[in-house]
Amino acid sequence: MNPTLYDVLGVSPDAHRDEIKKAWRDAADRFEPGSGGSSAQFRLFNEAAEVLLDPARRKAYDAQLAPVERKADKAEPPSPSPSPSPLEDKTGSADEGGPGRSIPVWALGVLALLTALTMASAIFLFTQYQRESGYQDALGQAPSAAERAAEAILSYDYESLDTDRDAATRFLTPGYSDDYGDTFDSLVRENATQTKAKVEAEVLASSSMLQSGDESPDRIPVLLFVDQTTVSTANSGEPTRALNRVRFDMVNVDGTWLVDNITSY
Repeated sequence: MNPTLYDVLGVSPDAHRDEIKKAWRDAADRFEPGSGGSSAQFRLFNEAAEVLLDPARRKAYDAQLAPVERKADKAEPPSPSPSPSPLEDKTGSADEGGPGRSIPVWALGVLALLTALTMASAIFLFTQYQRESGYQDALGQAPSAAERAAEAILSYDYESLDTDRDAATRFLTPGYSDDYGDTFDSLVRENATQTKAKVEAEVLASSSMLQSGDESPDRIPVLLFVDQTTVSTANSGEPTRALNRVRFDMVNVDGTWLVDNITSY
């Protein structure tokens, strides 16, 4: 397909008059008349500008061009070795597009825009993927960590209370560890010592209580169903079982899920 007058000046078919005038002046600066074989190209730029800068002539040219463009859309793709464009000089220099017709400036702009949009879309999709992955990982990791913590925290033996308390604090955040230690010493230790209690906890089930809308949570409440078997002098040494519901607030601390609060139901 022969280049259009828009191609000659390197502007789009809907280019504003000022754009056309600027492209014509830029071309005139690069191809001055009388400079070897560029005189013909200089005349070509002038002829294109005369038509496209005249509203009436441009309208008539566009009307004539439209049927040609529709026909070109249905035509076979050009062969790999098209005929040289009238815009080429005999040397086919790099400044003028090499062996083929030079790429219009507006086409390079469109290509750059499409590239930017593609990169932006890729970044957005990758970010969404990371958020979704983080969300799913959290939903799987937090309850599992809560189950392991619960069996350590809710199990104790009156003969090894210090050891049991220290073992439990490994599953707690630094901020909650002190509160847990105070509660353990004031409530659990006193009662367990008096009744010689031994408690073994077994988690039967767990479930995330995460609220909707948090796409990448670092804090997840987990509901635990815990079966605690207690042997103590309070029940004449006979094992008793109790099914309890406990909420553990799990917090991601440097990639490790720790307990930040415990609530009994």
